Amino acid sequence: MTTDIPATEPTVVRAGDTLTWAMDLPAYPAADGWALKYRLLWPSGASPVAIAAAGSGTRHVVTVSSASTAAWPAGAPTLFSYIERAGERISLATRIVTILPDLATATAHDDRSTAAKMLAGLREALAAYTTGGRGHIAEYTIGDRTMKFRSAAEITALITYYERELARERCVCGKVFYRG
Repeated sequence: MTTDIPATEPTVVRAGDTLTWAMDLPAYPAADGWALKYRLLWPSGASPVAIAAAGSGTRHVVTVSSASTAAWPAGAPTLFSYIERAGERISLATRIVTILPDLATATAHDDRSTAAKMLAGLREALAAYTTGGRGHIAEYTIGDRTMKFRSAAEITALITYYERELARERCVCGKVFYRG
């Protein structure tokens, strides 16, 4: 079975997967000495990754092995593309790429959306607030530090908000992130 090679850079990558894409750049043909290159740069300061394409005619094909992508940390690095020839460099584009964790080697993973995580945390907070015997305390001061708690009504309003957000997510993308 053969698969078509995508004609654009990926926007989402699963660490540990093999990547292949091709770019047709008639203005910068490999036959004229142009080489397509990429750099992945993480905002966290993780080591940048250099990626080079193999060129033939006006087509530049990129292949990154699964062993290489397995070392990529999950996150949202910038993919910078540029073309080079004999000391010349021309920047082409930048885009944010989502790097997903390698689930084949992961020992744990939480695939819930932010709304699902917030909803679970708020439900836990409400349970702790109402069962901890402190539900009647709204604010207290010790020395020069003051602690103010949300009321049960405020927590309940946030729960309602995140229930709507989670329902909207499920409706929009059809994916169930969290059941509970």
